Amino acid sequence: MIDTSGVLDFITHNSLKTYKPRGSKASLPKQHEAYKKESEKRGVVFVSPSKEDLSQGKGHIITSYETLNEQCDQLTHWTPNTFLGGTYIDFKNRIIQGHTKDNLKQINTFVVDIDTKNTDLFAFFLACEEERLPAPNVILETPRGYQFYFVLEAPMFLTKSSNFQVLKVAERIVTNIKEALASHVPVDQGCNAFGFYRIPNHENILYFNDQQTVSAATLIEWSKSYEKRKRKGKFHVIYALDQDAQINQEWYRTLLQSTHIHHGHYMSSRNNALLTLAIANYASGRTYEEAFNELDQFNSNLKNPMSQNEFKRTLKSAYSGRYRGAKKEYIQGLLDQWTDQSINLTSGGKGWYKFKKDRKDRERSHYEEWEQDILDYLKAHTSSDKELTDVFICDSQVKLAERLGMAVSTLKEVLKGSSKIMKVVKGKGRGQKTYLASREILFKCFLQLRKKLIRNGVTWKAMYEAFLFEDRTLEHVFEVFFLPFEQWAIQYERRFKHPLIC
Repeated sequence: MIDTSGVLDFITHNSLKTYKPRGSKASLPKQHEAYKKESEKRGVVFVSPSKEDLSQGKGHIITSYETLNEQCDQLTHWTPNTFLGGTYIDFKNRIIQGHTKDNLKQINTFVVDIDTKNTDLFAFFLACEEERLPAPNVILETPRGYQFYFVLEAPMFLTKSSNFQVLKVAERIVTNIKEALASHVPVDQGCNAFGFYRIPNHENILYFNDQQTVSAATLIEWSKSYEKRKRKGKFHVIYALDQDAQINQEWYRTLLQSTHIHHGHYMSSRNNALLTLAIANYASGRTYEEAFNELDQFNSNLKNPMSQNEFKRTLKSAYSGRYRGAKKEYIQGLLDQWTDQSINLTSGGKGWYKFKKDRKDRERSHYEEWEQDILDYLKAHTSSDKELTDVFICDSQVKLAERLGMAVSTLKEVLKGSSKIMKVVKGKGRGQKTYLASREILFKCFLQLRKKLIRNGVTWKAMYEAFLFEDRTLEHVFEVFFLPFEQWAIQYERRFKHPLIC
């Protein structure tokens, strides 16, 4: 049986006092020792004995783990994030107040709620894997669904001096987590991120893992990456007329005539100048050769030109397909550093956006377009409805590039940066084979095969083996998906005396 007190302590990061201030059952020496260690200010959590009471604002305030552990089995809801303090509007009727965002002491955990039992818990783990999120640390069963606790490695502390910036960051993180997971499982995106949730007790804990927490810094980076991917997905391109192309704009001509640009300036060096000018060429639909000829002359005119190797490397980077257009902030920095600052980028009433021509009118495709080409090919030539071998296409990278209609170098570049394509390389030399699969199709395949096997009474370990090819070619692909879930699946099966079902 899982130790409930350990779960409560783990979630709240030792933010409550150990013993009750009055009426403690602990010995006086223990109370005295704890008091010496806890002389600094501790926080509180709000609790309620039922959902009906909570809906009426009824509950009480707990300041110690001793009280929390004594009462957890008689309570239904609590605030897993710690508050500075609390009080009662109506003490007799236990109407509580103080559980507002501006009174938060620290953020201990992010909780995701699924308000239906008609879901697959295993799918939640796979959704986390799909979105590059950590697995949850605690899973609670609720009367109508499940709640998943993502516990932070260390709390995020709130201070008035920072104007609660930490709270704004945390709200953004949890919003992105819910939104990302909602594309895979039925997540409730409307519940209060830092309000009341079900309290862990001896009856409702399905899973507990205190070995793998996640830092706030990691989640911040994940959140930034997610928002960047989301923006790319919604990116609206304005197709520019020839006269509006970046190479025809005044800033481009001005920088092209600047011969005194040299190295050593952060964001405004000659390398950055060349890259910016080259990206403008690419975004304007010029061929690599046309850009090379003009910018080679630009480099030659510099008082301190860069080497030919450096020049070619920078130009190839600009034409790699990773850039949609020259960024305004970089252009402005170059103009401020090397010109008389007379050019206003926002003048003319046209604003600023990234331009590109229709793909059919361009010599080269953008990175995202090549990635989409591969995904479209995989969607047409693989399936999650048949055998596992049908999920992958397999061949040498040269032949795969031919089948996909792109250069080998382009294929390698796309696979290196793609989060949507699963790649496995097996063998060496001429016999080397590359397996490619869409992560989305692989995800669906796992769920469908799992349902089929479990319905036939296959145990979890046998199911894991069934996913592997006979030569175990793709063993580590499945280890990435399955091993993090093994402990959870075993705990679940032991408790409920039957294999995990959908």
